Amino acid sequence: MGRVDGTSGASRTGGTSRTDGTGGTGGTSAVGERGCSGCVGCDATTPWAELAAEMRRIKGATELSYGKLAQRTHYSRSSWERFLNQKQLPTRVAVEEFAAAAGTDPGPLLLRLERSLAHETAARDAAREAARSEKPALTPAPPAARRARRESGLPGLGRPLGLLAAGALVGGGLVAVLGRAARLRKGR
Repeated sequence: MGRVDGTSGASRTGGTSRTDGTGGTGGTSAVGERGCSGCVGCDATTPWAELAAEMRRIKGATELSYGKLAQRTHYSRSSWERFLNQKQLPTRVAVEEFAAAAGTDPGPLLLRLERSLAHETAARDAAREAARSEKPALTPAPPAARRARRESGLPGLGRPLGLLAAGALVGGGLVAVLGRAARLRKGR
């Protein structure tokens, strides 16, 4: 239960309270606590956190509820909840519609959105690069495996193509047998 000053009891026990006064204790949903996903050396306040915080500030100042935002835009209440609580990065159209519903200039919000998109792209690329560098290098097959492939009866094709070739041979034989059975049934 939240205290009178808008913070939660969790902040006294090591958790953090959200700046929007809801008293959440989740590490990634609180404003300013959503760290980068893969960036090295970034501070905890990302452009996405700044965008969400500014949109929440405007929402509070204009006394817009999620329901009112949904009525004035093409987005649902749940979409606005995701956008403003950093569960999903809003689209450019969503930011423009939000600004129009709130009667504010969309320019500063769109600038923050562009920085957020660039930051998320850089973080995703850094994570991919880190994952790519952690993959073990491909090594050639040991001599025993090459010998086993050679002795499988279909040299040079490898197992997948060898199985495909064997399937084609069996399938071709099956078609021939079924064709002959159909001719015999017709009385030929």
